[in-house]
Amino acid sequence: MTEKTIPLQANTDKLSKRIKVLLLALPIIVSFFQIRILDGDFYFLYSIGDYIVHHGFPFTDVLSMHSSMKIVVQQWLSSVIFYYVYTFLGEYGVISLVYICNTAICLLSYRIIVLISRNDLVAVVVASLTNFFVFDAYMVTRPQIFTYIILLVEIYLLEMHVQTKKSKYLIGIPVLSLLLINLHAAMWLMLFVFMLPYLISAIPLKIEKLKRETQGDFLFLFAATAVSGVLGLLNPYGIDNMLYLFTSYGQDSFTIILEMNPTNFDANEGKLFFAAIGIVLIVLFYIRKQVPSVRFFLLFFGTLVLGLMQVKGIPYFMFFGIPAFTYVLRDFSFIELIRPLGKTMTKTAKVLSVIFLSLCFVYLCEARLIVTTEHIEGAKNHISYLDGAIKILDQAEEPVVLYTNFNDGQYLEFRGYHPYIDGRAEVFLAVNNKEYDYFNEYACMFDASMYYRDFIDKYGFNYLIVHPGSDSYLYYSLLHDDEFEVEYWALDVYLFVRKTAEIK
Repeated sequence: MTEKTIPLQANTDKLSKRIKVLLLALPIIVSFFQIRILDGDFYFLYSIGDYIVHHGFPFTDVLSMHSSMKIVVQQWLSSVIFYYVYTFLGEYGVISLVYICNTAICLLSYRIIVLISRNDLVAVVVASLTNFFVFDAYMVTRPQIFTYIILLVEIYLLEMHVQTKKSKYLIGIPVLSLLLINLHAAMWLMLFVFMLPYLISAIPLKIEKLKRETQGDFLFLFAATAVSGVLGLLNPYGIDNMLYLFTSYGQDSFTIILEMNPTNFDANEGKLFFAAIGIVLIVLFYIRKQVPSVRFFLLFFGTLVLGLMQVKGIPYFMFFGIPAFTYVLRDFSFIELIRPLGKTMTKTAKVLSVIFLSLCFVYLCEARLIVTTEHIEGAKNHISYLDGAIKILDQAEEPVVLYTNFNDGQYLEFRGYHPYIDGRAEVFLAVNNKEYDYFNEYACMFDASMYYRDFIDKYGFNYLIVHPGSDSYLYYSLLHDDEFEVEYWALDVYLFVRKTAEIK
């Protein structure tokens, strides 16, 4: 009997698949060592979800003290989802939802890059790196975790339509529109921004130096776009929801919010963003193999501009711009690059290399665990300090007229109070609430361009929860105001009480 042998190619293919699975799993595994907690925005999302489930859709504010201002709950469906997950599964259920979405994003990114680059190894490396860089800062308990998935599915469907010439893939685009307008309406127009490169590339025009190839059927793409626009009307707030992006961004007063600022080197997210751009330029200079296709050229530079404009635009460049760039790597082979190294390395050197890489991976997981644990500990301590202030508020014998800053307001709403402002920045703009520009007023207090007593007396605050950093002007002013006293203090939380306020 002769022994059955397995061809060398079969062994190589099997090993290659194992390496690809391992590489794709690495950022997902590392993410479990990056400890998550409930993001500050979760508290107002939960609160509004609670209200919708029990009372229906609100059209005036039900959370802050400004109960007469008009609101649009642009993420109502996300709020309801978070409410139910938290109600039945608690905090860990909500955080598990983030990890599930993160895994889906990583796998979708891989599938899209495979379609674009036609190179499995390029796909797993790029998908792993982009997922690793984006997770820590952007995969949080906010509606954006659903937005990324929806937009990735959109690109996948559009790319499948272009490459297979089958219009059936476009049927899903209007469904995505319906989901996005209800899950995260502020980003609904992004659905059409990402369709634009495909519409333009489907127009039969010759563009010099950009590759012309089968770009999809313009009529079917236009029809999918039109139907998607019509389905956007199927939301509780109608046209206001559809235009929410135009009325909610680009405000000068938003410069006090880090993620709304242009990207620079100050934040870690900015450093990673510019590092990614640097790597792209190096690759283009040394190993460029393909002239970019029109749609990929537009996707890359469109998301690059988006990332430069705002810190919160960075993940769109990572998830869509970088994959579009991989088109130029279609003829690039990692195997050919490392083959000479493999031939010269001894078996011992290979074993030592594996051990070294394994230790690097363990160190990376440990480092992420330590760093995020320290950050989480600080955030949890801050919540516990707020709880200490809330115990005093619970003892008040008169109506509480409460000031909190932008970052703390949503937690006080979660605990049943109605503070001056919360993290829903766009809700407090006059263009949206049709009443008054509360956010600009808050920004004036932030930069001390408004006299603090004019502000306090306007609303008659008898309790103020103040952060020495975020509310430095208000904090130092109240310390020297004889009408107020510090009733509670814990590290970065100060509760100032008007001396006429009655506490049990």
